[in-house]
Amino acid sequence: MAVTHNWGVNPELKTKSQGGHDNVVFQVNWYLRSEETVGDDTYHAYTGGDVNLDTSDLSDFTAFSDLTETQVLGWAKAQIDADAAEEDSGGKTCAEWQTAMESEIAYKKNPPTRIEPAPWASN
Repeated sequence: MAVTHNWGVNPELKTKSQGGHDNVVFQVNWYLRSEETVGDDTYHAYTGGDVNLDTSDLSDFTAFSDLTETQVLGWAKAQIDADAAEEDSGGKTCAEWQTAMESEIAYKKNPPTRIEPAPWASN
């Protein structure tokens, strides 16, 4: 089975008043949960962080009460990609985050070392 990725945002949004608008969302806490099921085993990887949104242009402002999770997640993912594109940012794009989660799951599925109980250990 393939790795599935679930992007989301924390519903507690950081807001401020700006340009005559109240509750302008300027920071979002995002997460990426990835998993893969192989037989009876499910492997998980998780990451997340904060992203500061560009609020310099509020010409297309959406009232806080009208926001949807899909819209805010779209803003966060667009900003993640924009931040990664900045020279020497060291950041990852959304696609690179997903690839990193797939690598983590692959590592968990086939770890280079294991801890095994000794043959004399009782179960």
